Amino acid sequence: VRIPWLVMTSAPTRAATQQAFADAGFFGMREDDVFFFNQGVLPCFGLDGRILLERAGRVAVAPDGNGGIYEALRTSGALDWLRARGVEHVHSYCVDNCLVRVADPVFVGYAALRGAECGAVVVPKSAWDERVGVICLRNGRYGVVEYSEITEAMAQATRAGSGELSYNAGNICNHYYTLDFLQQRLPEIESRLEHHVASKKIAHLDQASGRLVTPDKPNGIKLERFVFDVFPHVQRMAVLEVARRDQFSPLKNGPGAGFDCPETSRHDLIACCIRYAEAAGATVKTVPGEEPAFEISALVSYAGEGLESLRGKTLAPNQHITDLDSVVTV
Repeated sequence: VRIPWLVMTSAPTRAATQQAFADAGFFGMREDDVFFFNQGVLPCFGLDGRILLERAGRVAVAPDGNGGIYEALRTSGALDWLRARGVEHVHSYCVDNCLVRVADPVFVGYAALRGAECGAVVVPKSAWDERVGVICLRNGRYGVVEYSEITEAMAQATRAGSGELSYNAGNICNHYYTLDFLQQRLPEIESRLEHHVASKKIAHLDQASGRLVTPDKPNGIKLERFVFDVFPHVQRMAVLEVARRDQFSPLKNGPGAGFDCPETSRHDLIACCIRYAEAAGATVKTVPGEEPAFEISALVSYAGEGLESLRGKTLAPNQHITDLDSVVTV
């Protein structure tokens, strides 16, 4: 089975991204199975509502948000490319989650069997004040309430009996669509989607002095669309909750932040691979006080399956398993 891969970039990163894929041999895929396309942009505005200039004769622009993926898919020809290959189901995800299960057969199969035209994977929130939106029903329709929109009392509310948060379905930008929905229903829906306003620091040309201004505080407005803005317009939605530790480790912050950073992503990926090995009956010999560097290539095991040959073995803690015949034991 050949699964095509769509990669959304931006104009400034397109060439470097394509070169990185070429340098990596397209990560074992065929080059003609990968389709690159650019995210769109929208003009930036000053706080007075006037369009800002990047330089003389050039409007300052910014990416149009992750919700811009829908128009970008259509105008780039990506959807027609998928249709020509016989694709019926599409899985989309954000690149900042190292535990995402790409083209997850469980999620895609669940959504397809429910006859859904759109779906979302959710995880339980780590705490009531985690900065993540939650999927819920708003006026009888699915939607996402952002952490900035929900009151503290609602965020802390719990369900009787279980004690878990009432609004606990954390949205992680892991979605399913039918190709028919993307091609046939979305163009009409897009015209009804709102643009969200974000106050940002925007470098721009001061037209009075002719100097480039680099502000140290927000001085303008960027417009965005969010990928989940389509949810209220979906006729049949599927939502699947998964174990957070198995499928969600976001990378949002720089090194040393202590949470949602490179160190926590590395730790979570290693811990997941150790669980795979242990579930197969192996033992990973770790050293107290030291984090192992243990990884099982996704080309060896997608989600812990096919590791029966590890049963009864004690595995070295620092290894990248790319071949079950060359596993290092101790």
